[in-house]
Amino acid sequence: MRLGFACVFGVALANAAFVAGGIIAGYAPAWKDVSRVDWSKYTHINLAYAEPQANGTFTFESSYNIDEVADRIHRAGARVLLSLGGYSGSAHISEILKAGDSRGRLTSNIVEFLKAHNLDGVDVDWIPSECNKVDVQNDASNLLVFVRELRQALDSAAMSSGAKRLIALGVGMSPFTGANGQPLGDVSEYANWVDYINILAYDINGQQSTTTGPNAPLNYELGRGVQQSLVTAVDNWIRAKFPASKITAGIAFYGRSATSTVDMSAQPWNVYQAQVAAVPRGDDDDGLWADRCTGKPPSYSGVWSYGNLRKQNVLQSKESAASPWQRNWDSVSLTPWLFNSNSKMFISYDDTVSLSAKISHVVGKGLHGVSVYDITMDYDNELINVIRDSVKPDSPASSSVPAQSTLKSQSASSTPLPPLPTTSESTSWQASSNLLPPPSPPAPSSSLPSHDGDSAAMPRAGSSCGWQALYKCVEVDGRSSQFMQCAAGIWVKQQCGAGTACVQNGEYVYCDYSR
Repeated sequence: MRLGFACVFGVALANAAFVAGGIIAGYAPAWKDVSRVDWSKYTHINLAYAEPQANGTFTFESSYNIDEVADRIHRAGARVLLSLGGYSGSAHISEILKAGDSRGRLTSNIVEFLKAHNLDGVDVDWIPSECNKVDVQNDASNLLVFVRELRQALDSAAMSSGAKRLIALGVGMSPFTGANGQPLGDVSEYANWVDYINILAYDINGQQSTTTGPNAPLNYELGRGVQQSLVTAVDNWIRAKFPASKITAGIAFYGRSATSTVDMSAQPWNVYQAQVAAVPRGDDDDGLWADRCTGKPPSYSGVWSYGNLRKQNVLQSKESAASPWQRNWDSVSLTPWLFNSNSKMFISYDDTVSLSAKISHVVGKGLHGVSVYDITMDYDNELINVIRDSVKPDSPASSSVPAQSTLKSQSASSTPLPPLPTTSESTSWQASSNLLPPPSPPAPSSSLPSHDGDSAAMPRAGSSCGWQALYKCVEVDGRSSQFMQCAAGIWVKQQCGAGTACVQNGEYVYCDYSR
């Protein structure tokens, strides 16, 4: 079943629509060796991370020479941003932004640093952690003041080429928390000052959970694991009036490991099993790490880069595991996972197939592109090439961020969206905030039931359908951007990207320029 899906999925993606004018951003950690990275595969590189101090200054310590690396990136046709914050570097951001003098000092220091090192912009990743100071009443409003002042300062310090310097924000799964402790319902004002946001849609299930689960699910399973996913995160931000054309999807080039309490190979369809609290060592690069934020004893991260899964022969090819490892496919989150029955080690990760599913969603929602963490974790460009084939920048090192990304078909005849895997084992599936739980799946069968009702009739969102992946444009004449998708037993209403419309092509649909 899993092999059959992989083959069908690959054929579908061969002619898939792509994001024109999109970006492919990648994080270059300051502590890693980036000498072997092919910079030409990316449009934007984030040098991570500078750590703001309480007085509004910041430090940036790296294993590479920032000027030499920035020059190589520019010569490869990409833009270079400085990333501020991150998990360990966000402790003082709340107090910095609260006071006008420290906020102004941080702004001026950013501007001067970008000018001194000929950088193209700044990426602010304000990531909450256990010891970060927060001011729930004012953090969101202070951030808005900061990005407005930063935008004005950067516009007054244009690059020698005349190009606009960029502001990006690394954000969580929901919009910024408002004074009432709930996500803001309208964040459109932020979009007036920032060029794009990057939704950090990974580390969703992990050591904080009681069960194993997907590290970066495209969809979550109702009632199992953390009830968040890339799909819900994108919907959350769009619903809060942040333009889809200014959103990038965070993509992980790594996975996380855990030790299961049971032999998960007995239920290869079940990615959720009880796990022990201690995090096992991950790949060869994983070491004991002392969390200076929490002060807890040193521990492993459990991280496996995709590159080390290949190098250490856990994966013997892109889609097959080496014994004693077993590769499995979760048909809800649309991600692979590995299990070793000898050690009971579980690894959730992303590969070429799961990235294809994520890119299809990026295309379908009209997003601005993707942001990768991190660029050193690939293997022979296997992952970045999947992204590069679907996210097509208009030109290298564009002088400004396009106002909106567009979808364009690669083939004039057919550019189908990829079907979901057919399965009789899924219990529930989620693709949008208004999705209803599907009916119980049918008993295993060698043939799939057809969807109910006349095939020509327009299905109703939430009504049942068969377990075969089907798509229907709401308007058959190519005038509507909406289409219906039969997903794991129910019809779900989906939306093409801005400026495009749904076109029917047999069983499938594609999003093309509006006619």
